[in-house]
Amino acid sequence: MPLLFGWTEHPVDGLGAPAQNTPLMPSNPSNLKAFGKDWVPGGLLRLVQSGLDYIRPAQWEYAKSGWETELYSSGWNVESVADAQKARWDRFAASLQGCGPLTLNHEDPAINSGLLRDHNTNITFAYVLAMAAQHKQAISILDWGGGIGHYCLLGHAVVPDITLDYYCCDLPLLCQVGREKVPQAKFFEDATACWARSYDLVLASSSLWYEHDWHDLVKKLVQSTKHYLFITKMVFIERLHSFVAIQRPWAVGYQTEYLCWVLNRAEFVDYVCSLNMSLIREFLICSGPRIHRAPEQGDYRGFLFRKGENNTSR
Repeated sequence: MPLLFGWTEHPVDGLGAPAQNTPLMPSNPSNLKAFGKDWVPGGLLRLVQSGLDYIRPAQWEYAKSGWETELYSSGWNVESVADAQKARWDRFAASLQGCGPLTLNHEDPAINSGLLRDHNTNITFAYVLAMAAQHKQAISILDWGGGIGHYCLLGHAVVPDITLDYYCCDLPLLCQVGREKVPQAKFFEDATACWARSYDLVLASSSLWYEHDWHDLVKKLVQSTKHYLFITKMVFIERLHSFVAIQRPWAVGYQTEYLCWVLNRAEFVDYVCSLNMSLIREFLICSGPRIHRAPEQGDYRGFLFRKGENNTSR
């Protein structure tokens, strides 16, 4: 599920420095957005983006009515989402070859975004998978809300010597494409089927926050893992109560909109740890997108929990 746009982050080269040899002017109009990010001060760019949110639908917006907010689409299970992911799949798979930086995003039209945002997302998953696979020749993973299975390909690329038994639970249109593109994986449209077994690692990447009753889903994810639970690529806040936001992912070609939670970090961590889980590593991915009219802005974070240890939260 999508890590949507809205940052003022710059592309980077292989050493993490600002990209070199940036032209003084874009060679064609399609590069104007990248040109603006390279040359316009970040504060001014954020001010312009904030102003635009008042005159056209914001990519992210505070939902004052919470889960009662009226939307004008059918959420995730729409053809534009499946079609966009399918169209980019081959380029994403090819980009995983070689030894370049993992600045890849299967939902970015460019695939290789060059952004630390995507590098951090991918590298934290690689760390988690390597930890879960210690002393094993094979590992089972449940990817809750995993789309058409991009984490399966990423897993094979970053830990190539491990047999990956990959399961994905998502909506029917995405599972249909997933079976076509990743035939070695197992896809479930019916959530009941995925709870029928347990897994070495349970992953929920940019997916838990779409669940109205997120507490109940967390319980099921915890019950289905043998060892590790990794919940990542969600925006968390630290001072105020959790709230609901609207996402409009039109920039990545998804002709839809949907609601999501922006959770308070302490509320989330304390609840997961209350289920006999221990937080063993927290990841800061990047600053979150600007959410129009939100009472607090947040950061993208990930949390790795392990089962059955001293369940002390941080």
